[in-house]
This record gives sequence, structure tokens and C-alpha cells, in this order.
Amino acid sequence: MIRRESRERIVGIDWLELFVSEEYNIDYSAAGFRSRGYSVVERDYGTKTMAEMFTILDNYGHPFIEVRRAPRGLDSGAGKTVYQLGDSYIKLANMYCYDADPVGLLLQFVEREKYYIKKIYRIDLFTDFEIFDSGDKPTNVIRRIVNHTYSKINQSHRRTSGEDTWTECLDNWISWGKSGSMVSTKIYDKTKEIRETGFHKPYIVENWRRAGYIDDVVNITREGKPVQMWRIEFSIKGNAKGWIHIDKNDSEDGGMHLLPHNLNLYSCRKGVLNAIANLIPYYFRFKIYEEGKRKSLCKDKVLFIFDDNEFENGYRLTNESDTDRIRQVDIEDDVIAINHLVRAKLKLAGTEFDQQITDVITQLQQRVDRRSMTIYKKPVEVF
Repeated sequence: MIRRESRERIVGIDWLELFVSEEYNIDYSAAGFRSRGYSVVERDYGTKTMAEMFTILDNYGHPFIEVRRAPRGLDSGAGKTVYQLGDSYIKLANMYCYDADPVGLLLQFVEREKYYIKKIYRIDLFTDFEIFDSGDKPTNVIRRIVNHTYSKINQSHRRTSGEDTWTECLDNWISWGKSGSMVSTKIYDKTKEIRETGFHKPYIVENWRRAGYIDDVVNITREGKPVQMWRIEFSIKGNAKGWIHIDKNDSEDGGMHLLPHNLNLYSCRKGVLNAIANLIPYYFRFKIYEEGKRKSLCKDKVLFIFDDNEFENGYRLTNESDTDRIRQVDIEDDVIAINHLVRAKLKLAGTEFDQQITDVITQLQQRVDRRSMTIYKKPVEVF
């Protein structure tokens, strides 16, 4: 029986990192930030691509912003680096991702330090829950995924982690997506992770308490009974271009307009929930497997149930190459059809079919014109 959990749905950001460009006349080194009043902890070595790496602290000594800068190889003349002078990465510390306004905090820092945002390098969106909206327990769902009772749609590359006992295999972590994937997906036992890491992220457990899932943050219990919280996490990489809105009158690939993949979309809870709810149908979709039956004919396994007023349906995340490919194929197919119809019109000119063919050509031409244009909406807080 399908049912909904009555408690508030927990959604948020777990990773927020930007690829930025520095202002040419400002010192962005650790010493430069110290000269502007920041407390900075440097790492003795950088990364393979960046020579400098350090963390800017808040007034209480907690990590606030991690900086990776000074691209390597710019002075070598080898021409192998993809970076330009002033390229840098800035990442919001994990604790601040759970602030009421993580995007606002990072944007304030960007504006204050006069960075130019090139793109979102990585953003991880999550939802925490005890059971699925359908009433299924996550442990049962994971077991059925692993034993192929439920068959995954899209993202077939999978990794799992768990424990083998004498009587059964207990999987508690599954990840889908390759290293270069625009989106990778994970489901895992968050309570287990919290316990095994020594409760070093108490703000996550406090999130659960505020939403009513637990009443004891020390023991992670509710009314004296242990609570097992699970997390689904979507990691969106920098090759994401934006969210295409699918026109219900066109095919699945017919995008009416594109919402650019920028921070405005994730600046409030509604925006984060919109993204997650639109990612689930593509990146966390399963069929109930039936041997010998076509995938499209197998029944969907419903796990999440979103109310119509919870989010705006009909968006699909896409990258730039995919956007260009979709429009090119659609336009070419329609142009071919127009050419055939024009030749038919010339042969049947003056007949009873002449006006009908003219009307169809006009409709196809309007469709080509509409799809030739990408309509960019003004950035808003939500989809």
C-alpha cells in the first residue's frame, strides 16, 4: 500500500564548490587573505594541478572556505594545462553547507573578494529519510536491487559496499555513475556512517531532530527506539549545462527552454527540492524485473511520491553537448520532412491536397523555428 511519511522531507546541499577567476590586482594567496583579516590554515603542498591550497576559518576557528589556486604549468610553456592565470577553486566547508542559506554565504564571500564565477564545479544534493514514501524499508530495497528483483534504469555502472555474515549479505551503500558522469547517485546508511565516524558531524543529526525523525541526538533514537536514517545523494559535476523543460507536446527530447545551471536555482529549499524531485525519475528509477519481458513493459517500482505542490515537474538536467545534439537531430529530421513535403506540393499544385500540404509545412517550419532558439529564463530562486 502506497503511503507518505508525515514528517517534513529533509533535503539540502552537502558539497558546494565553484570554479572561479581571480581579480588581477588582488592578492589571493594565504598571505593576502591574512592581510585582509582572515585566519588561514595552509597545507604544505597543493594538488597535482594547483600549487596552493589552504582553508579560511571563521571567527570561531571552524573551517569556512577551502581554496585551491595558482595553476601549475602556466610558466612551463608546454601548453598542456587547461587553466588560465587566476583560475581557482573555492569550496564551502561541509558544516556551512548545512546553514540555512549556504548559497548566500558563498555568494557573499565571492562578492566581497571580487571573484568571477565561471561555473559550479560540483554540487551534491541530498535527501535523508527513514523509509521510502511507498512504505518500503531501504534495507529491503537495497537487497532487491542487488539481487535484481528491481532493475535500474539508466546509469548501469554500479559499486556496492557492505558486510557478509554467515546467514546473509548486508549491503548498506550503493553508488551509480562513472568518474566522468555528469551526475553520480548514491544511497547509503547515513546513521551507520555517523556512528562509525565518531559523530564528527553533529549538525546532520541535529537536522534529523528538528525534522522530528529522532528526539535523542546522542543515541539517535526516537521514543527510546533506534532510528536508521538513509541518504540519497546526487553529485552534479561541472559539465552540467542546465535544466531543460520538456514540452509535453513534443518528444522527450524537445526542450522548450533552458534554466542555466547556476547558484540561483539552489538558493532556497524549494529549489533544492525541485532539483532532487526531477533527478529521481532519471537517476533513481527502477523496474520490477520480469524475465523475458521488455524493459518498457515491466512495472515501475514506485519509491518516492511527491505532491504536485511540492515541486515543479518536467525538467531534465543536461550537459552542453547533449543539448546541442538534441536540437541538431530534431531540427534535421524536421527539415528533411519539410523538403519531402515541398517536393510533393510542387507535384500536386492546384489539387485538393495543395492547401493541406501547405498547412503541414507551416506547422513544421514553426516547430523548427521554436527549437532553433534556446529561451533563457531570467535566473530565479526556484525552477
